[in-house]
Amino acid sequence: MKKFLACVVILAVFTGLVFYTGWTQFKVKPDTIGIVVSKTNGVDEKPVLNGEFSWHWQFLLPTNATLKTFHIKPFMTQKTINGTLPSGEAYASIYNAQGLFDYSFTFEISLTLSPEALVELMELNKITDDSDMESYFEGAAGSLAQHAASYILGLSEGNPGFRVESLKREEILRGIQIYKDFPELDVIVFSVLNSKLPDYNMYKKISNMQPDELNTPAALPEVL
Repeated sequence: MKKFLACVVILAVFTGLVFYTGWTQFKVKPDTIGIVVSKTNGVDEKPVLNGEFSWHWQFLLPTNATLKTFHIKPFMTQKTINGTLPSGEAYASIYNAQGLFDYSFTFEISLTLSPEALVELMELNKITDDSDMESYFEGAAGSLAQHAASYILGLSEGNPGFRVESLKREEILRGIQIYKDFPELDVIVFSVLNSKLPDYNMYKKISNMQPDELNTPAALPEVL
C-alpha cells in the first residue's frame, strides 16, 4: 500500500512538472503577447495570450523552445512630409516668391498589430523583438505619410477648390491602398494635423512659358 501511494505521489509530481514545464499561459503578462519559437517546429502559428490557456510540448525538450514576448500597445507618432514641386525653387527665384511652390503635411498616426499579424511578421523574419517592432512601426508610418502626401498632391493639382480638411481617414487609406504594402497593419488614427499646398495655378503658368519668356519681366504673371 505504501509503495502504491509512493508511486501515485511520484506520478503526480512528474505529471505536475510536465504540465508546468509546457504551460506557457502564465509566462505571458497582461498587455503582452507570446510567440513560441522552437527548433522542432519553428514559429508556432497560434499566439500565446494572457488569460487564455495554452500548453506546448516543445518545452519538454531541453533548449528546444523559447517564448518571445511582445508589448502590444498602439504606436503613436507624427510624421511631416515637405518638399517643393519640380523646378519649384527655380521658378520661385524668378518671382522672388520663395515658398510659393512648397508643400508640407503633418500627419498624426496610430498603428497596432493583431496577435496573428505579429506571428506572420515573425515567420517572415521582419521582427524578432520589441525593438524590431518599434522600427517596423516607424518605417510603416513614414511610408504611409509619404504615400498620403503624394495622394493629396495628386488630388489638389487639378482642383483649385480642393481643401485638405475635407479628406476623411477612410478616403486617404483607400486612396493610398495601404492593404498592398501593409496588409497586416491596423490603422487606428490617420489624420492631417496641418498642411500647406503649393500654388499649382501659378506653377502651371510658369512651366508652360517658353525659356525666353521667363527672362522677360513684362511676360511674368502677377503674383498675388
